[in-house]
Amino acid sequence: MPILKSKPLCRLSERLVITLVCLYLLSPFGATFNAVVIPDTHAVTYGLILAALFAWLVLRLRHRWRWHRTVLDPIMPLWLLAIGASMLANPEATRRSLIALWFVAIYIGTWYFLYDWIANRPSCKELIVDGLLGAGLMVIIFSAVQILHTGRLLQPVSVMGNSNALGTVLVVVVPFALRKVWRARAGAHRVVWCIYSGGAIANLILTLSRGAWIGLFVTCAVLLLLSLAHSGLLSPARFLAWWDNRKRRTRRLALASAVTVILCLLCAAALIVHSFRLKERRAALRTEIWRSALIQFADAPFTGQGLFAFGRNNGRYLSIPPAQSYAHAHNLPLNVAAEMGILGLLALGATVVLTVQRLHRVWHVKTGEDRMDWIFFVAPVVGFAVHHLFDVTAMMPAVALLGILSLVLAFDPSHDQRFSSARSGRLCALGLTLLWICLLVLGFRNSQSKSRYIEILRLSAASSEYPNLGKPALQYRGALDSLEELIASDPTMPVYHLQSAILWGLLAAGGEGEAIGEGIKAFERFLDLEPYHAISWANLAVLQWQSDDRSAAIRSMEQARRLAPKLPLFAVKLYQYRNDDRLAPISLPHSRYNQDFTRYQFLAELLPVTFLPQITWSFQRP
Repeated sequence: MPILKSKPLCRLSERLVITLVCLYLLSPFGATFNAVVIPDTHAVTYGLILAALFAWLVLRLRHRWRWHRTVLDPIMPLWLLAIGASMLANPEATRRSLIALWFVAIYIGTWYFLYDWIANRPSCKELIVDGLLGAGLMVIIFSAVQILHTGRLLQPVSVMGNSNALGTVLVVVVPFALRKVWRARAGAHRVVWCIYSGGAIANLILTLSRGAWIGLFVTCAVLLLLSLAHSGLLSPARFLAWWDNRKRRTRRLALASAVTVILCLLCAAALIVHSFRLKERRAALRTEIWRSALIQFADAPFTGQGLFAFGRNNGRYLSIPPAQSYAHAHNLPLNVAAEMGILGLLALGATVVLTVQRLHRVWHVKTGEDRMDWIFFVAPVVGFAVHHLFDVTAMMPAVALLGILSLVLAFDPSHDQRFSSARSGRLCALGLTLLWICLLVLGFRNSQSKSRYIEILRLSAASSEYPNLGKPALQYRGALDSLEELIASDPTMPVYHLQSAILWGLLAAGGEGEAIGEGIKAFERFLDLEPYHAISWANLAVLQWQSDDRSAAIRSMEQARRLAPKLPLFAVKLYQYRNDDRLAPISLPHSRYNQDFTRYQFLAELLPVTFLPQITWSFQRP
């Protein structure tokens, strides 16, 4: 949060504030998945945003900042057109798209906020990099603590909660740390930053995130190639001439380093190839998702299936369960194609073209050490983009914000053209302020609803976690009463209906006859919104069978079987229904790969079982 740069104390305060903000955003309380899903810290986050917005406005007025045109301005209307067309063409996914649209607006607001700040105050770039490296140190330390605490060396998740997201963060942090090594003038400083870089690289390797490994390799390759191009050594003749002028000791050290790098790359390639033999790391986990994305794109090539609707439609093409449901395609271009069609791909392609053009222009503007320093900002952008060909970790807001900040630093906004009219700049600043205020108001209202929902989950879980607090039926009844109020305020939110249906089903399992009909209605409302959720069709069939509507139960179980043909449980249950067989407990192989992985697993995990108890206990969570 910039203050006056003339006073050393203010400069120190500015550095501390930026570092604390970076630490907070990458913490479990800021912009990671836990922080987004659990609303307990949302008030702090919104307060931090509001304070930053106020400070930005004060600085703009006090120092008479001018608004700069950004390279991506021309492409913003095309993105908005692609999003709007996908939403209009898929009204059934509107509720999902509105949630995603709020985050899109947050990212657009962040882009302009950071761009305006750095364009008018370029000296803050170094403070931001230091803040990110401080947050990166926190991430590395927590990974080490996690390894020591669990005794498990591989796949630490640190504060990110996901090893792939952790890998993306480290892909950005590593070149920033290497930049510090290059800039260090004192030997002690260079040693410290070498240790930091080595720790970050080791942490990234331990994540076993193959996409992050490839991203880091590309990042290092970009650093090397651009450094050679900057020094004019890409030509074989000039490189050989330069090599002949090096001392013998320097040549030996360079050759040893090259051999070490090659051996490391060969080991990494061997590990990647070997990893595909592991069941939990097999190639099909990606290819089947990519196939689903291609089919979704083929079904709606022009407008796609709707923003953030990939997970909703994934159940149409994959057998979920036993396959795990994902909210994204693990490939950014395929995800954009599935959700926004050709219009989205055009917007993405134009964004890539404008980005390359911008980086090419800055390359020619900068010279000497200034250009070499800038190369360390370009490399993480490329590595970040390459990793998103194998995963879409930017679904986590912390990772998305890190990617936006990296792009702003690489674009070097101080070279951009200012608006010729100060009035136009003031209007842009006013528009950005109003956008942030609207987003904060909407976010605060949504947090209140989410807080009520989390309390309902905790109430419904009290019977299993704290049996002395009351009978399960009483807890479920209280939770259902509160859920009805939430459903009345937001009837298009699918998860409210799903949670209501599960609670009615649990009451029905306890012998309450009236709960059967209410559970059927709740499941039907949910399936109207989310028709490809196989588990809910199976649970609906169970309740319909209990209500003696056997033909409806058979139809529902047939639908569950069509959506999840690879789950033996549904085949057995359908056979029993069709043949009026006794619904005895079923013994099926139990493993983590044939259990339920719903899109709402986190929201439902507080309840005592995954499936309703009427289906089978062999698939219940231990």
